[in-house]
Amino acid sequence: MHSGRPEAKTTPAASARPGRVSVIARIKWAMIVLLALVEIGFDFWIEPWLRVATAWEEFVERYMAVVEAVAMGSIIYVVFSQIERLEHQLALRQQELGRLYEAASRWDEQLEALHRASVDIAREGTYQQLLGRIAALAAELSGATYSALAEFDEAQRVVSFVTYGVSEGVQEAIGRPPDHRGLLARLSGTQPVRIDDVTHAAGYTGFPAGHPQFRAFLGVPIRWEGELLGHLYLGGQEDRAAFSPSDERLLQMFAVQAAIIIVRERVARAYAGQVRRSERHEIEVELHDRALQGLYALGIQLQRAKGHGLAALTDTMSVDLAIEAVQRSMVAIRDVLDALERDAPGSAAEALRAEAEGVARLYGMTVLWRCVELAERLPEHWIPKLAQVVHEAVANAGRHGQAQQVQVELSIVDGVFSLSVEDDGTGFSAQEVKEGHGMVNVRRSALDLSGTATLSCSRSGGARLELRLPFPTA
Repeated sequence: MHSGRPEAKTTPAASARPGRVSVIARIKWAMIVLLALVEIGFDFWIEPWLRVATAWEEFVERYMAVVEAVAMGSIIYVVFSQIERLEHQLALRQQELGRLYEAASRWDEQLEALHRASVDIAREGTYQQLLGRIAALAAELSGATYSALAEFDEAQRVVSFVTYGVSEGVQEAIGRPPDHRGLLARLSGTQPVRIDDVTHAAGYTGFPAGHPQFRAFLGVPIRWEGELLGHLYLGGQEDRAAFSPSDERLLQMFAVQAAIIIVRERVARAYAGQVRRSERHEIEVELHDRALQGLYALGIQLQRAKGHGLAALTDTMSVDLAIEAVQRSMVAIRDVLDALERDAPGSAAEALRAEAEGVARLYGMTVLWRCVELAERLPEHWIPKLAQVVHEAVANAGRHGQAQQVQVELSIVDGVFSLSVEDDGTGFSAQEVKEGHGMVNVRRSALDLSGTATLSCSRSGGARLELRLPFPTA
């Protein structure tokens, strides 16, 4: 990625440095010395040798020679001193123009990078990748060693945290993201915070164990229509002792880009939630108006048939067993309706539990859970996809495998998140895998999250579906 550091350029100020002995100064002193030598030498030695004069005349001529030499030397000194002073001022102006030229060049490259960040918003990429690009560009263009971008929820708790310049090992050593108290709490205002040395700043409480050490700090709040969405801040400088006002303006522009990404993601999530609620309502209507009413009518007909003396429908199915099956189906549908009518689950773990157990009840299965609390560490936009995978896997276990028990396990190992659904059913054949088991939807969900999905036989002879995703490092 382009570093954003301006290339070394030769400016007009490169050849002019105040304080050195200039050519004008050399000419000035050379002319003064030459004038003195000519004037005094002529009157003191050459003229007396050419003609005879009285002692008084020689004294007067020598005195006038000294006066003339001093007067002419003073005039030359004053004139050339003025020229030298103007030269010095010109050198200072050249230096100032050189600094302005370098600042303009650097600002031009910063604006170019800001344009690239704007283009990145429209590019393909996950939500975390887009935030990571903002943090990386902000650090590179300002010459910072480290950067971080934190997103808050309504209670100003960190829900997303990305960094730049910090390795995975260092992040693991630091542990959980910062609480944004103390010095970082100053970013929750409306103004940027620029500090030359954080160790002497108000509110500084020290770096956590394993945290990179730095002195220069620059941070800005991420706001949208007055709402605080998060913080974007930089630490450390590559070649300067402190951040500049131009770095501050640049970071504010990147904060606007970050706010656009965050707001867009939240709007997308809200819309997805509305779609899910609409779909849930449609399912409720279908189950209640068609399936449940149809079973109710079937049960009435069976009761009437029993009243007319019909004892069995087939050799293996009596009327009483048929009525009992209808009643069980109606109870299962009512349970699903109750689950759909309740509000959305309050946590990621509850969302996965509700999805799996709601389907399991339809097929009379039980669900065992292992490490489901890890769902709380996952990105929020993962949960609907994972719930869809769990739903499909549990439904397949009951519909195709006639399973009695399903185990759902979550794990995070070496930066890889794994979700496995294993049942004790009858298993599957290669032809069945090719034709169904909802693997098309499962693999699509895996690809949406940059992961993979595999289906294999479990140790008990049933089926085992495993979804593997790269776990965010922060």
